[in-house]
Amino acid sequence: MAKPDKNLSEWIDELDDSELMAITLGELIETRAAESPDTEALVYSNQPGVDDIRWTYKDLNEMSTNLAKAFLDVGFKPGDTVGVWGPNHPEWILSEYALAKAGLRIVTLNPLYKDQELIFALNTVSAVAILHAEAIGEIKCLDVINKIKNEIPSLKHNYSFDDGLKNLIKEGRCSNSLLPSVDPNDIFMIQYTSGTTGVPKAAQMTHQSLITSSKNSHVRWNITVNQRVCHGFPLFHIGGSACMTLGAAATGAVSLPLYIFKPDVTLDILQNEKCSVFIGAPVLLTAMLEVPNFKEYDLSALKCLIVGGSNPPLELLKKFSDEFDADVINGYGMTETCGLTSTALPNDPPELKAIAGLALPGVSLRVVNKNNEVVKNDTPGELLYKGPGLMKGYGNLPDGSSGINPDGWFPTGDLATMNEDGYINIVGRAKEMIIRGGENLYPIEIENYLLEHPGVLEVAVFGLPDKKYDEECCAVARVDLTKINNPDELRDWCKERISRWKVPRYIFFIDSFPVTPSGKIQKYKLQEQYIQDLNLN
Repeated sequence: MAKPDKNLSEWIDELDDSELMAITLGELIETRAAESPDTEALVYSNQPGVDDIRWTYKDLNEMSTNLAKAFLDVGFKPGDTVGVWGPNHPEWILSEYALAKAGLRIVTLNPLYKDQELIFALNTVSAVAILHAEAIGEIKCLDVINKIKNEIPSLKHNYSFDDGLKNLIKEGRCSNSLLPSVDPNDIFMIQYTSGTTGVPKAAQMTHQSLITSSKNSHVRWNITVNQRVCHGFPLFHIGGSACMTLGAAATGAVSLPLYIFKPDVTLDILQNEKCSVFIGAPVLLTAMLEVPNFKEYDLSALKCLIVGGSNPPLELLKKFSDEFDADVINGYGMTETCGLTSTALPNDPPELKAIAGLALPGVSLRVVNKNNEVVKNDTPGELLYKGPGLMKGYGNLPDGSSGINPDGWFPTGDLATMNEDGYINIVGRAKEMIIRGGENLYPIEIENYLLEHPGVLEVAVFGLPDKKYDEECCAVARVDLTKINNPDELRDWCKERISRWKVPRYIFFIDSFPVTPSGKIQKYKLQEQYIQDLNLN
C-alpha cells in the first residue's frame, strides 16, 4: 500500500486473490466449528428480554444447518429474499447463517420501522418471508405483519424468533434436503442506508465482501482468538450484522451482542464476562459514564474501546480513555463498504486515533474536487472508495444505476482530508456543507468547537436557507443547564474562540435528538423542523 504521489490525497492498495476471503458465511461458520468446536461463539448473559445462552461454534453450526434445511423444506428457494425484523435476538444471528447456507438473501429491517416503511422495504426486494421478534417494545410484531401482508404480494411466510424458528429447527433435524452450492460472489445481504439524509437506498452485499471487510477490521484492531467482544450496534446495522458478528467468527473471537442497550446492564456484562473489547457509538459510552455508580465496576479486563457511527472530538475520546482506563480507537465506515473503511493502528498517538485513520488492507481511497481531480494533501474534498468491501450496487435507484462510478470508484458523499501519510479525517457530508455568502462552513469543525464548552453534551450543526447569504449556520445542542443558561451565552463563548463568520446565527437547546438506532443524529429532520418553525420556506 502506498501513496503514488506524496503530495496528493490518494492511497492505493489492492488485495491479491490469496488475501480475499473467498468463502460464504456458511463455509465460515463450518470452518470455525471444525477448528474450534467447543469455543464459545455467541453469549447472551443477564440481559432483560432474552434468554441466557452460551452457544459454541459447534452449536451455531449445527443449528444453522438444521434451520437452513427447514427453510428449504417449507418451500424457500435459493435466491429468495427474507426479511429479519427485531432487536439483537440470538435467533437473529442464527438466521443469518442459516439463510446463507440455504442460498437465500437477507434484508435487514430497522426495529423502529412503521407500517409504510416495512411495506417499502419488503416490496423493494420482493421478500417471500419475514422472521421477527414477538414484540418490539409495546408493538406486537405479528399484529403489524397481519395488518400489512396484503400490501406485500410476495410475502408468503412469517416465523417468530421464539417459537416459529425453534419449531422449524426441530423439523429440520430429520430433513434430507441437500444444501445448495453458494458462490462467495452471490449477493447475500441487503441493507437500507441509515436515512440521515433522506430516502433509504438498498445496498447489495456479497458473502465475500462482507467477510473480507469484517475480518480485516478485526485484524487491524488486533482482535484474536478467544477475545471477548461486546458490541452495541444493532444487528440490522452493518456494524452489528457484519463487521462485529462476522469479524468475531472470522478471527475466532467470542461475540457478546447487546440485546437492547441499557447502560447499567452493559456495565454488568463488561464486568462479569470480562470483556476485553467494547464496540459501539460514542453516545453509548457517554451513557455508561453517567451511571451513578460507574466507578464501582471492575472493568480491568477491558483493554480497548472502538467507536464508530459519528466523528467524536479528540477531547471526548481522551475522556473515554481516562474514565474506562482503556485504549480508544475511532473507526470510519458505511453500509456500502460492508462496514469499516479505515481506522487507526493500535499504536498510533491519540490525535490519529480520533480521526478516520488509515485504509484497511486492500482498500484504495482518494479525495477529489468537483471536477473529480485528486486534491493536494490536507485539502477538503469528496472521499472516494475502491476495495474488496464494496457493495455490488444499489438495487432500487430510479435510473437503474448501481451508484458506483464507471471506473469502479464509489463516491461516499463524505467530505474528507488526507495527510501526507495517508490518514483520513472526515470533515462533513458533501450535502451538509454550508455555503454562507460564498464561504464554505464544515459542520463537524463547528461541532467540535462547541463540544469544548463544558455545558454542551451533544450538538448538531447544519445549514438553514437565508435570503441574503443563501445559507446560515444553525446549531442545536443538548446541554447541562447548570453550566450554561441560554443560547446567547453559548454564542458569546463562540465569538471569543472562532471566526465570526463561523459563529452560528441560530442556536437552540433541545432535550433529545432524533437519531437512527445506531446513534446518528438525523440532521435532516432537525433542518425540516426549524425551517418550518422559523418560516424559512
